Formats: sequence, C-alpha cells, structure tokens
Amino acid sequence: MERDWNIIRNVLLRLEEKGPEQHTLRAADFDNDPAVAYNVELLEEAGLIDARMSKQIKGPVDFFVLRLTWDGHEFLDAIRSETVWARVRKTFTSNGLSMTFDLVKALALKYATELILPSS
Repeated sequence: MERDWNIIRNVLLRLEEKGPEQHTLRAADFDNDPAVAYNVELLEEAGLIDARMSKQIKGPVDFFVLRLTWDGHEFLDAIRSETVWARVRKTFTSNGLSMTFDLVKALALKYATELILPSS
C-alpha cells in the first residue's frame, strides 16, 4: 500500500474539525477503508496524531484517532490552504518527484510565505 497525501490531509482536517467535545475519528468514519487505516498508521508513526491502532497480520484494520499533536497542528497549518496545497501537488507532479514529508512541509511553508510576503 502507498502513502496517499490526499488521505493524510483529509484525516488531519477532519480531526481538527471534530474538536475536543467529539473526541475521536474512527475507521467507520471513513467506511473502514484500508487505505485510510494505513495512512492513519503512518500519521501516528510520524508523530502527527495520537492514535490507537487495531492490527492484524495483513495490517491495520481499525483505529481511534484521539487528537493532533503539536507537530500535527504545525504540519496541517502548512498544508491547510487549498491554494498552497494545489501548488505543492502541482510542483511535485510537474517535476516527477516523490512527495516526502520534509519536502511537502518545506514547499508548503515556502508557498504560504510567498502569499503573506510577496516578493517586491
């Protein structure tokens, strides 16, 4: 299975929308899609979310995502804007590059900075 950046962004956005009163995201919130479970596991491994995974030999099958971590909030803030996200994806696609976490975050921050502080 592959890392899917659109799933990752969607999970982070939906988790933030939940807020503390609704507590968790579950696999059922995503129709028990194994691709979502896999990407949630990657987010947890990266330290962007606090999650509990239920696994079988074939991989993750269920999860409870409790909250975003500090790093998760920071990363989501970098990729939240649709404008920035579209530019990031286009840059990687047009250059035939793989999207790595560090490069995605660096490029998102660069584009967000350009929106805030346009070059003179």
